[in-house]
Amino acid sequence: MCRQAAAVAALQGWRYKPARTHDGFVIEPGSGSPTWRLEWGPSHRAYLGRRELRLRGSVPLDLGAHAVVLPRPLMAALDREVYSALTDAVQTRMDEALPEEVRWLAVSPRLTAQALGAWRDLLGAATNVQPWVQAWLAGRTGALLARLLQSDTPAPLALTLHQGVLTLRLGMARPEAERLPELVEVFEAVWAEAVQRAQGLGLDGGRPGDPPSETAVMPLA
Repeated sequence: MCRQAAAVAALQGWRYKPARTHDGFVIEPGSGSPTWRLEWGPSHRAYLGRRELRLRGSVPLDLGAHAVVLPRPLMAALDREVYSALTDAVQTRMDEALPEEVRWLAVSPRLTAQALGAWRDLLGAATNVQPWVQAWLAGRTGALLARLLQSDTPAPLALTLHQGVLTLRLGMARPEAERLPELVEVFEAVWAEAVQRAQGLGLDGGRPGDPPSETAVMPLA
């Protein structure tokens, strides 16, 4: 299946790198300064299953800005997990083992139904940069996420901003090579709109840089 992903990457003119452990791969654009990085392999998020696909790209927002956008059912399930962590008699503080976006659900303001507009029944969001997220989801981003969630085979997903890096995660038990071009196209559009909205609201902190290679979790061959 990884061979099929390598073939798709070659057809698209992308650079493909297998993991040394043979349990995943990394793909980047084939020319110029890369604006995104795709990884598939063991999941870092239990709520997405055993394996996940990640797409990352830098966004010119203050490094302290954070956001998480989730499907409503997944947000409700994670809310219950956070509530359990906070009310456990043994716990004296939030479990630091929880992913940062799960902890944000407990501490960050959420977009109201009015702010979410047409996507109020499909998506939820928690963030400390509400004007940016509201403007972002009101554009193509909301529609593109809705398209992913309303497909014939929807996968659990999470879209996060953390320390200037935008990440789209999808639960993906096997590398669905035939979907890679579509998912890269979606991420490129979501990323471009994130940058545009940041600049439009005067929140940009400069030109976006390359996706940080150190965030890759799989050793490369």
